[in-house]
Amino acid sequence: MGAGQIADSMETNGAGRQRVIALILSGTFPGLGQLYNRQFLKGVLFLVAGAVLSWHVARAVPIDPLVLIERGLSLAAILGLLVLLALWFWSVVDAWRGAGR
Repeated sequence: MGAGQIADSMETNGAGRQRVIALILSGTFPGLGQLYNRQFLKGVLFLVAGAVLSWHVARAVPIDPLVLIERGLSLAAILGLLVLLALWFWSVVDAWRGAGR
């Protein structure tokens, strides 16, 4: 293995490690992976959107499990949850791709 191949291998391992860390952080909460990638504006936007949607879903879901079983989820809770999950997935994919650059 030549010196050039070793340097390429080390860059690949470093980029791979950064991708995994960014993926884990964004999987924890949207925007954290972008902040790790030093994409501050995008990270803050994902964080704010994730916090607002999480708050909305938490407010729309009944606290009492019996009420939840009797009435089920409201349309607002279902839509909020779907949008939150889409935002979360987008954040994870974007963090993964952003760490590879």
